[in-house]
Amino acid sequence: MTDQIIPSPIFSGPPVSRWRGPFPQLRRDTLGFLLHCQTYGDVVKLPMGLVRELLLRQRDATMYVLNHPADVKHVLVANQDNYRKAPVAPAESRIFGQGVLHTEGEMHHHRRRLLLPFFHGSHVTAYTDLITSKTQDLLGLWHDGTSIDIGQQMASVTLSVIWRLLFGREVGAEADTIRETIAVGQRLIKLQYDSLLATLIPLWVPTPTHRRLTRGLGAMESMIHRFIEERRASSHQSEDVLSLLLAATDMDGRQLRDEEIRDELMTFLLAGHETTANALTWTWFLLSQCRSVWERLTCELNEVVGDRLPTAADVPRLPYTKMVWNESLRLYPPAWTLHTRLARTQDHLPSGAILPSGAWVFISPWSLHRNARWFPDPNRFDPDRFSEGANRLRPPFSYIPFGAGGRRCLGESFAELEGLLILATIASKFRLRLVDGQAIQPEPVMTLRPDVPVQMIVQRVAIAESIPVHA
Repeated sequence: MTDQIIPSPIFSGPPVSRWRGPFPQLRRDTLGFLLHCQTYGDVVKLPMGLVRELLLRQRDATMYVLNHPADVKHVLVANQDNYRKAPVAPAESRIFGQGVLHTEGEMHHHRRRLLLPFFHGSHVTAYTDLITSKTQDLLGLWHDGTSIDIGQQMASVTLSVIWRLLFGREVGAEADTIRETIAVGQRLIKLQYDSLLATLIPLWVPTPTHRRLTRGLGAMESMIHRFIEERRASSHQSEDVLSLLLAATDMDGRQLRDEEIRDELMTFLLAGHETTANALTWTWFLLSQCRSVWERLTCELNEVVGDRLPTAADVPRLPYTKMVWNESLRLYPPAWTLHTRLARTQDHLPSGAILPSGAWVFISPWSLHRNARWFPDPNRFDPDRFSEGANRLRPPFSYIPFGAGGRRCLGESFAELEGLLILATIASKFRLRLVDGQAIQPEPVMTLRPDVPVQMIVQRVAIAESIPVHA
């Protein structure tokens, strides 16, 4: 393994269409195309095509894919002020509005400072009982030997948790509307990034997909505005995100408008449970393929947790459980790509490449995590890659499942705690076996999710006699 930079004074890249750029290849096989780009060096040049040049009114509009951690660090951290977010797909803008996911500059910094405490430190550990109790409720519905859609099950428990954190109440029948709206929105967003025609069709044009998205968002927004009105009319004070936002002020000291509160709540609702549910689904999928990893995981859980529910204090005592979680996020990062950045001015990268002003900079955790330079035999599931020794040898920013820099995921600490607690709660009581005959592939929509429902058979396990974890 080496972190040596491959000099790239002259850009290269795969051949692309003069008119349509790389988008036909990205549409056909997004993930495979990004891995193929690794063979062209640390910085890969992808002309975006004459059609987009005309649309953007930008001559020589070009996307640059970064494949080296040093360049990634430079763009996301060292020189992040030189880069702004590129325009997002219309459906993405409609869903998330001007929440913290999309704001820029001082407004973004202000919102991060406002929201960050709620998802870090003692606030996070206070959610432990909620997470484990909701997981326990789910397990009460499982029956030994039956088949379940594990993705749907994980989404159910993570949605119930985030709903309580946001609104201080239990989620009800609205769960089905939320899941359907997320699925429709994700696929439309991906289509709009891949297809110029899809981007140009306004959302008010009544296509079947547009109608489904509009109907779902309308129902969700009605719920959120009703919750806002009820909370304002009530003297009861709750310790949830809604109360935090109602008490918050903007940069000018004014209370947040209802639409601003809506944008933040929608961002945390959709991003705050879907990503963790996908990460857990992939973790169960990987564990079902590797008996030795599963046995080592359950040995650790037997020793530390036994037949009780895990607590926040247990998490530091579960190093192998965390290694399993990290390796799953490496192979299947829910945020498989970061928002494209636009260079404000010319920039010199550590690789030696010079990005021109206006360059579109593309960074993909999926591609970084499956680069054999940083992760030998990259497609193999091996949690030992995240042992303390292995972590020290790997270059920083080769592993960025939550992004990096000023736009690093706000909910990272919460997502990790939630993922580890749900993983520990379930794996200490059940073994999940993949139903035979399924062909499951990653689908890169807004998050990286399985392209079909993942059917698994649940098998209850007894607490085995403890044996050494490293036996």
